[in-house]
Amino acid sequence: MSQCSIDIWRDKLNEELLLSTYIYDNVELRIESAGDDDSRQIEQIDRFVAAGVDLLIVAPNQVSTITPALDRAYDAGIPIILFDRKTDSDRYTAFIGADNYAIGRIMGRFVATDLGGRGRVVELLGLETSSPAIDRHRGFVDALARYPGISLVDSETTDWTEAEGERAMERLLQRTRDFDFVFAHNDRMADGALRALRRHGIGPEVHLAGIDALPVPGGGLEKVRDGELTASYIYPTRGDLVIQLALNILQGHPYERETFLQSAIVTADNAEVMLLQADEMRQQSSRLSELHAQVNRYLLQARHQQVFLVLCALIILLLVAFMVFARRMWRMKRRVIEETTQAKLRFFTSVSHEFRTPLTLIADPVDRLIADPQATDNQRHLLTLVRKNVAIMLRLVGQVLDLRKAQNGRVQFICSRLDLAQALREWTETFIPACERRRLTLEVDVPNHLTVITDRDKVESICYNLLSNALKHTPDGGQIAIGLRPNGLDKFTLTVADTGHGIAREQLRHVFERFYQVAGADNVGTGIGLALVKHFAEAMGGGVTVSSELGQGTTFEVNLPTTMEGEKPERDRPIEPPVPVIGPNNPGAVYVDSHSTAPDSHGDADLADLPEVLVVDDNEDIRQYIAYLLSGLYHVTCAADGRQGLDIAEQTVPDLIVCDVMMPVMDGTEMCRRIKQTTVTSHIPLLMLTASTLEEQRLRGYDCGADGYLTKPFSTDILLARIRNLLENRRILRDIFSQMEPTPPAQSAQPAGGWQAPKTTEAVQSTPVDTLITPSQPLPPNPEDAFVALLRDRLNHKLSDPDLNVETLSADMGMSRVQLYRKLKALTGHTPVELIRITRLQRARQLMKRGGMTVSEVAYEVGFSSPSYFIKCYKEQFGMTPNAKGS
Repeated sequence: MSQCSIDIWRDKLNEELLLSTYIYDNVELRIESAGDDDSRQIEQIDRFVAAGVDLLIVAPNQVSTITPALDRAYDAGIPIILFDRKTDSDRYTAFIGADNYAIGRIMGRFVATDLGGRGRVVELLGLETSSPAIDRHRGFVDALARYPGISLVDSETTDWTEAEGERAMERLLQRTRDFDFVFAHNDRMADGALRALRRHGIGPEVHLAGIDALPVPGGGLEKVRDGELTASYIYPTRGDLVIQLALNILQGHPYERETFLQSAIVTADNAEVMLLQADEMRQQSSRLSELHAQVNRYLLQARHQQVFLVLCALIILLLVAFMVFARRMWRMKRRVIEETTQAKLRFFTSVSHEFRTPLTLIADPVDRLIADPQATDNQRHLLTLVRKNVAIMLRLVGQVLDLRKAQNGRVQFICSRLDLAQALREWTETFIPACERRRLTLEVDVPNHLTVITDRDKVESICYNLLSNALKHTPDGGQIAIGLRPNGLDKFTLTVADTGHGIAREQLRHVFERFYQVAGADNVGTGIGLALVKHFAEAMGGGVTVSSELGQGTTFEVNLPTTMEGEKPERDRPIEPPVPVIGPNNPGAVYVDSHSTAPDSHGDADLADLPEVLVVDDNEDIRQYIAYLLSGLYHVTCAADGRQGLDIAEQTVPDLIVCDVMMPVMDGTEMCRRIKQTTVTSHIPLLMLTASTLEEQRLRGYDCGADGYLTKPFSTDILLARIRNLLENRRILRDIFSQMEPTPPAQSAQPAGGWQAPKTTEAVQSTPVDTLITPSQPLPPNPEDAFVALLRDRLNHKLSDPDLNVETLSADMGMSRVQLYRKLKALTGHTPVELIRITRLQRARQLMKRGGMTVSEVAYEVGFSSPSYFIKCYKEQFGMTPNAKGS
């Protein structure tokens, strides 16, 4: 609220406004006074608008000076209540206050009555430009006009203050002293006029009247009671009604735009009674203020209690939080240890994957050299030793992956009948050369035969790890003993003992933990082997124990069941059938690097007809080795990463892709997904190579559309056989569909004819050209269907155009000429030129069977520019002329 000034009447109003807000918790009232300063009131209003108040109450100082500020507030969407005074603008929300015109008229009638209808009157007006002064003067003059014996002899304007009222009266006395009544626009100006009259010796014969009649000490009510004023008029404040009006506006309740407050005139007859009533109301207000203050004290006390309770709760929560924190720190420490262990395991797993790539380049060439009939026995012996050590390295790599599988509960057992005694003798032979170099005695105490049904690989891993551990911890010249004996009817015991350094008692319980190494031991182990032994033994339904003494050696004892529980025994392991060896025997092989996109145009014609194979691998040796294996059989293009491979595949559209899984820039899984989702390349079979044996990676690859998987190190025979089989499957499917009878033409409502959709995705990849031109039902949503549908639409749309050729068709399909050629050749066995000609002839055959058109008309209709050439092509395609019977 912006008050125009400060006086006792407005102090009473402000007190009522504040008291009225006590019953509303959601109301905040800010009151500022302009002190009769227009510029200050304008600044207050603008500041309230900038602060974003919800509603503005204004008692304007003058009629027109603050109107622009109120207009700005109104334009900002802020409701405006004018109280007590108005402006010269109609842009406000509501007005509440006394009817100053009616007050002036009532006071005029009272003066005329008091003077008995005859007399002279002077008037002290309020601020000349304020609406109350204007309205009161107008009402007063209108009332006196009804009494011809009453004359308004003079008037003076003031600023509503007592001092200015006294000075105005002095100015009037200088002009005239012939008057009977002084009417002042408020009681304060009447008090000033009274002092001026008494100073000039004018006594009670001149009556005075004012407006306000405030029930305060020295106020208008007391002046009337004491006879100093003849009358006054109660100017209502009613701050409660102002607040209620504001809330009605803000809450959307009905309200009156113009609200005039009712009041009454005060004379000596009723002044005492009104003073008593005012005093009672003042006491009630005082008690209400005290109650409000007491409630505030209670609320403050309650808030203090709440703060105390909150502090107590916080202390309790802090204690609980500390306990939880301590427990979490303990658990976090354990989790950090576990995460560190997992990080080590992931590291070893990644390293193991990397090992498989170079091992591929060792194992497969060694196998090929051993199989070479020109190799000598000595060479074969050395190569066999290399192959055996490669197998050992692969076994080490596999241990890391096996440990991870065991920890994840994904160990799978493949059981077979096994003479464990004979197998144990074979396994220990691997360690004889190392024992001889270090002058170690290796004793093997096993029975002649011990047949068990178990997982050969898992038992071999247990034996290998225990012997390797003994070998590392036994000094030169020591002794290692391995024993095997039955343990009852359903178990056997495998024992590995050494005369090594021994293990301290406090370390024994940690030897089976992952990555744990005995303190002070001079070894370079990884700490994986014994953990894997424990996992395998327990997973197979057995267990492992260890006993040791420092300086005396260590003994490990593994107890396993002779028959795996819950497993169905198999007589032998599944053996893959032999695959004929196909090697790089053609000296004129073609090998193209990653920048090549097509065979050499100057090369042999047979080489240009070789199937195109794209090899994608980040390892240059692997790329060169696979290209070497495939040379002479296929035209090979290479790429170093998935992004480069994808670009080459989209440009050249190869017949098959061999792709590694783990590559930089773009891995093989993402490349496979994009290959299968791109229309140009979606038909290409894709064979993936991986160094990982994890099932999750295979599943991701197959989900992305991979046609096959090979694990590094791979066999050359298997690789060549898989490539040959994938290409052969594509060729068989293409031949089957290319030999299908053409679909009968449709009814007249469908001039394009009917088309039977292929039953499988692979069938779509070999759709015959006959079916491409006569669609009758929608295809399943896949890239091949979209390609076939688009091709069919483009052909049917431009079939009658004699200028239809490969260039226009490839542009319509959004492909290059080479891409379209490769795609159509893979799907249909036909080139684009052949496809356009056959499609035209198929349409011509339908039109001829339908009848009603000559041969020339049909020829032009299907895009032939020469009827004679059309007849020639028609006869070559169908074995008869167009007008022959049955054509």
